[in-house]
Amino acid sequence: MISRRRFLKTSLSALAFAAIPKISFSQSNPDVVVIGGGSSGLSVTAELMKKGKSVLCVDAMSRKGGRCFTNTSIFGVPYDLGAHWLHNFNFNQIAQYGKKQKDIFDIYKDPDTVMIYDGQKKIKGMKLYGLYKKLGKLKNKTKDDIPLSNKIKEKWLENEWFATAHQIRFPCESGKDIDQYTAADGKLNWESYGEGSQGGDGFVKQGYGALLAHYRQNVPVQLQTTVNEVKWDGNGVKVVTNKGTISAKACVITVSTSAFNSGKIKFTPALPIEKYEAYDAFSCSNYNHVTLQLKDDFYKEYKVKPDMYFTPKITTKGLKSPEGYCSTMNLHDSKISYFDVGGQFAKDLEKAGSKAGIDFVLQTLRNTFGSDFDKFYIKGHMTTWGKNPFVLGAWASATPGKADLRKNIKTSVADKLFFAGEATAKNYGTVHGADRSGARVAKEVLSFV
Repeated sequence: MISRRRFLKTSLSALAFAAIPKISFSQSNPDVVVIGGGSSGLSVTAELMKKGKSVLCVDAMSRKGGRCFTNTSIFGVPYDLGAHWLHNFNFNQIAQYGKKQKDIFDIYKDPDTVMIYDGQKKIKGMKLYGLYKKLGKLKNKTKDDIPLSNKIKEKWLENEWFATAHQIRFPCESGKDIDQYTAADGKLNWESYGEGSQGGDGFVKQGYGALLAHYRQNVPVQLQTTVNEVKWDGNGVKVVTNKGTISAKACVITVSTSAFNSGKIKFTPALPIEKYEAYDAFSCSNYNHVTLQLKDDFYKEYKVKPDMYFTPKITTKGLKSPEGYCSTMNLHDSKISYFDVGGQFAKDLEKAGSKAGIDFVLQTLRNTFGSDFDKFYIKGHMTTWGKNPFVLGAWASATPGKADLRKNIKTSVADKLFFAGEATAKNYGTVHGADRSGARVAKEVLSFV
């Protein structure tokens, strides 16, 4: 007989695709229409429903969750295609929810163990740590809204570990290379919610996407509904979609900044120029997983613990986008390992295609663990968030010189157009930050609807 605990856990993969109540466009017009069924859209919908408001949340995708989604079909185990770290672990409200569902979710603190290789030699990596800390201090102390590369010391560039430290501190933490990163936007950067009193990071064995789906399981979303135009020149708003026009008192926009910038959603009349300038200044950064399923023999032979970070030396010279990755090995003891690429290199690799991305990672592993590494290889997959037409990137990141425009993304328009999403959150670039932005906007909407 299958245990209740096992039954609940094996049922998680169905949550994201669970039958959503069919919402008829012929029903009474809702108070609010929410565009986007990711973390923020689900949050604002849930909060408004609690207050007795009628809400219609629509999403162009065939599933809920946006950039937080767990797939179980690719490798046969939970695989987060997007977000997978529970950042701000001590105060992450979604993690706290999961901890209460002990029969369903295994949530635990990131063990934060690391193995570093210089070629085929495993080392302690003190030179890497030293430079890594210096780059961290530079991020925290510099407040000028300029490319942070302008502050780099020449002797750092000559350090053989510079490209590796660069990769960890910038492409992997920000999705941008150092010459495209502004520390002025770093006042709320990863250090503000990823370390110290905030609890660092955590993981959920069943997948962050599965946790989010359960957290918002009672929030209905009209899927495969593409918004073409938002008309706000009359009383209320009219949202024109491929399935008809929705009339409402207000509209909440939660799409990614790059999706907004694509112009696929037309606003009539045009929004204030400040809104377009703000979104344009915060286009999505580049970040993807190249994920490999490896035989258990590999992890045993090289003593790789679950959730261990693997860092091989990257040999890219100067300020060029590091041609390497940040790796989390054997995540959740699932036998799959993430090799995350970011910055311009991630963009170039995505353009080259999934095969090129997987081949790149395999070759680096041969260089480290020997030419016969392929005997451990089972299967690979690469995400392509930059090509996803509904997202077009990873998360919102400031263009140097325009960091102060972030605040303009979330400002409402005419008391009937409201804006939420990770780009508007204090803990930007995170799932729980996006969730909180939805709660914030819900309170704002309730003042006018």
